[in-house]
Amino acid sequence: MRKDMSKVIVERPRVGHAAAGLRSGRTRVVEDDDGEPLRAGRGGRAPKRDKPQKTKRLNENLAPLKRYLQSQLERPWNKVYSEISENLKATSTVQQHVRDHIEDFVAIKTRTRDGVVMATPRWGGERPLAEDHRRFYVHPRTGLLRENPNYRGWTKRHREKREAEARDRFARLREIDGKTQLHKLKDDIWWEVKLGRIGDGREPDVVLAAGLSTLPPEILYARACVRARAKRMLNKAEKKKYGL
Repeated sequence: MRKDMSKVIVERPRVGHAAAGLRSGRTRVVEDDDGEPLRAGRGGRAPKRDKPQKTKRLNENLAPLKRYLQSQLERPWNKVYSEISENLKATSTVQQHVRDHIEDFVAIKTRTRDGVVMATPRWGGERPLAEDHRRFYVHPRTGLLRENPNYRGWTKRHREKREAEARDRFARLREIDGKTQLHKLKDDIWWEVKLGRIGDGREPDVVLAAGLSTLPPEILYARACVRARAKRMLNKAEKKKYGL
């Protein structure tokens, strides 16, 4: 593991030194061994007005940590973690920050229940590994670091969620125009629903008042700040027309 992993992951390069020099009238910034700018002045100190803004910031570039874990697959987790601990000390705030991210990527607390690998997240709540979002896990029997075969990245999970929501909407909702929708409601019947603005909140929502849906209005109508002001059942000819 890289000895400078903590800096690679959470410390951005220093920026703005040249700009700071121009503001103070300098044409060149002289830095010490730590990369901090040196200032001339009485007692080695510069007037406060010459002090530039601090330019070191924390960042969340965790790709190097992920690549390192990927390269350690099928190795005993105790050895992998020992190597990480050699270069990331718990006594350093910055380095402990990196260590804290390990369980975001590795399911360390695992066990087998009825032949199924179970994982416990950092904040509790045991779940099957197949439902865990982390890319790696420690096998409960062998102690080896392995890749979660059910892992899906955030982008893929988000896309799948949106696709599932779109399928659900299509199964129960059709948009006719800005004020008219067709809904397959709780009674398994298709209804024409006329929408209106919520107004002062005293007008009832005729769909919800009739107990025809338990969905929140913004999900039921796929819009915010609207209510159902009228409804009627579709007949056979209308359902055939709309392909329902």
